Amino acid sequence: MRILYFSFVELDVHNACQVHTLGILSGFGENECKVDAVVPRPKQIHLDIPGVNFFYIWPWRFSPLGKLWVKLIGAIYFLVLGLLNKYDAIYVRELELNPFPRLCSKIFRIPYYIEVNGLYTLEKKNGCTNQNYLRIIKGHQQLDFRCAEGLIVTSFPRSQWIIEHYNLDSDKVHTILNGVKVGKKRKLSRDISLKRLNLPEDSFNLGFLGSVWKDYDLISIIKAISLCKTQLPNLYLIIIGGGPDMQYIKQMVKSEGLSSKIVDLGFIRPDALFKVMGAIDIALMNLTSIGLEDLGPITTRFATYAAFQIPVIANSLHLEYYPKELTKGLFTVPHEEPQAMADMILWLYNHAEERKNNAMILYDYVTKNLTWDVVSKEILDIIDHDNILN
Repeated sequence: MRILYFSFVELDVHNACQVHTLGILSGFGENECKVDAVVPRPKQIHLDIPGVNFFYIWPWRFSPLGKLWVKLIGAIYFLVLGLLNKYDAIYVRELELNPFPRLCSKIFRIPYYIEVNGLYTLEKKNGCTNQNYLRIIKGHQQLDFRCAEGLIVTSFPRSQWIIEHYNLDSDKVHTILNGVKVGKKRKLSRDISLKRLNLPEDSFNLGFLGSVWKDYDLISIIKAISLCKTQLPNLYLIIIGGGPDMQYIKQMVKSEGLSSKIVDLGFIRPDALFKVMGAIDIALMNLTSIGLEDLGPITTRFATYAAFQIPVIANSLHLEYYPKELTKGLFTVPHEEPQAMADMILWLYNHAEERKNNAMILYDYVTKNLTWDVVSKEILDIIDHDNILN
């Protein structure tokens, strides 16, 4: 199978967008798929993925001129590559207001697939008050979704919203969780990881991996830590990542008198996570009510936590949509309830065996179902099936 791929992400930033883009591409390659990938040129890393040819555009994303430039150069690549090669599918990591992949799909009669990572028409999510802009985005998104042979969505609530809001056939929307690369390097021992982070041997450590912004409920987590500080004085929170709300979280931590209990590591390369993950006793995957309605309770960082055999606290809302083989390994709390979170942390502190058992349930599920080669094969099977029907 041959695929024409487009994604606009900052590949030098070690976040979920980078991991997912490179994960899907490597998974396509591992399944003997040939991919021509149009992506921004990274400055700090060299991309070399078997089966993938890269065609680079300039990463001018954060300006009106930059957005226009990205779409123009991307369109030129798509037109030239579409003329020179025969593709089985166009696969796009969604970029708002970008009609060129859709037009190339129609011009060359190539089936079009969209990986939906954000719903820009959700005003409550992006805070946009420009109604004309929202209408334009919605119009383009509607044309994209109706043109597409299939949509790949990582969240069950988001899938349902798309089907209802855009009046789509449910067979067109495929909910597939994000994958993970299970590294050859095992996480360092707890003792070594604690020393690297300058944490005491008797510490009990929560871990948050990902973007610090309004969809992720670090506010309730901070409040829960404050509620636990008398009964569990050696409780710490390790934050791996960053984001627009990081400064607010730091101010909140300071006002709660918890500055010494927070370890802010910033972004860490995926291949270096093994150096610190051994220090985490419980991983956190908790969202706000708004975040849950869009992202669902099982988010990108879940597979990474599970790959390192770390137990996970998640929210209970919408879990009924997910496989029982997965959800039975999660510890759950209601969303935005700090006391419930505090109670769960204290319970887990006293139940090491349960932590270990659930971590192994998640690890087994991920290694069998959510490695990138498995996730990518599921996507390729969808494309293959659609091509046979058509």
